[in-house]
Amino acid sequence: MESIWVEGLVPGIDFCNHNVKALATWEVDSEGNLTGIPASMYLILAQAGKSSVETGTEIYINYGNKGNEELLYLYGFVVDNNPDDYLMVHYPVEALRQLQSADIKMKLIEMQKAELRCLLPTSLLDRGFFGTSTSSGEDDDNKKKHFSSYSWSGQRKVPSYLQKNVFPQEFLSTLRTIAMQEHELEQVASLLGEVGSSEDGEPSDAEIKSAIWEVCGDNGALGLLVDLLRVKMAELEEGTG
Repeated sequence: MESIWVEGLVPGIDFCNHNVKALATWEVDSEGNLTGIPASMYLILAQAGKSSVETGTEIYINYGNKGNEELLYLYGFVVDNNPDDYLMVHYPVEALRQLQSADIKMKLIEMQKAELRCLLPTSLLDRGFFGTSTSSGEDDDNKKKHFSSYSWSGQRKVPSYLQKNVFPQEFLSTLRTIAMQEHELEQVASLLGEVGSSEDGEPSDAEIKSAIWEVCGDNGALGLLVDLLRVKMAELEEGTG
């Protein structure tokens, strides 16, 4: 079968639309051995045993495992029920460094082994922050143990939404720390000063989390989370016109 090569001015491979079930894949002919044109690209049928397609059939390629945010930024469309759709929320290090008492807060975040970002399947957010938990019974038990010693005075109860919260505690610990006001930071330092149980004089990650939870709860953290999501939405709107 003779191959006919036709040159055309196309934006890379973007002349083909995206589909998870791609009809073709693309290859790069670096040396030009196949196409006769160095550094050119060509399509090959992805379905085994197929050497041709019917006239009028649209040829799709797969743009890769991309979430809707990336697809929207790069190509201007989204995919319904996208299995690769994730939401990433992060607090920029640059912004953290500009906070009052930034050095102390960064040290507390490090000692808690907390995270500055989290990645979630967007399906978990169908019902908001407190959707249906996908964690196992063992995970739920660990969460309860995680909070069981959080309130030394007994004034701060285990959150009623604990098992429904879709955001990881490692990320929420970071937000609680960042959202602390100066007077709350002083109260946390006072509580940690009363502990002083470790031999090296430094409190454990659990003790730090307990002190911050006792003083602050989740009010500031959840408010900060809403702000981060608003910024993300604004960036999406600006980036897509």
